Amino acid sequence: MRVLALDTSTPVTSVALVDDGAVVWEKLIEPPLKAGDVLPAALGDLAAADAVAVGLGPGSFTGLRVGLAAAKAIAYARRLPLAGASSLQAIALDHQGLVYAATEARKHELFVQAFRDGTPQAPVQIVMAADFRAEPLIMAAPPARNVARLCLEKLRGAAYDEAVCFSLSPDYVQGFKS
Repeated sequence: MRVLALDTSTPVTSVALVDDGAVVWEKLIEPPLKAGDVLPAALGDLAAADAVAVGLGPGSFTGLRVGLAAAKAIAYARRLPLAGASSLQAIALDHQGLVYAATEARKHELFVQAFRDGTPQAPVQIVMAADFRAEPLIMAAPPARNVARLCLEKLRGAAYDEAVCFSLSPDYVQGFKS
């Protein structure tokens, strides 16, 4: 199964085509680009995809909405199954042992979550960057290849489902601090 995956939760857009877990191609697109230029340049040949995966955040409010809207539009237009995964888990998936995956939130804050061997150990927290001392802290653009890998089992054998397509929502993680 070929999964077209994207993550737009950070300023760096990550897009990949993954075939049964193996990366066919992957692109990282760094700012500054106009929002309307990013996805057409990144997505390539949509006919190569059997399914769509998208990073759900947490992350940039606007970035999450753009990425999810693009993923939903592709899934809807091509009638492809769609699934989403945690952007923080996509970061942690490449690391063994206990790690803290993080992305920038706002006002000098971070979204942080603890993972052991790619498995969540605690809920996402919003912390002040200057106050966070846990190690190792992994701050990176969430790799789209890992978003695809996290969604692969949900997508394998799935068919397009309009209810799933339109109900998938981003993880904004608002309203609390730790």
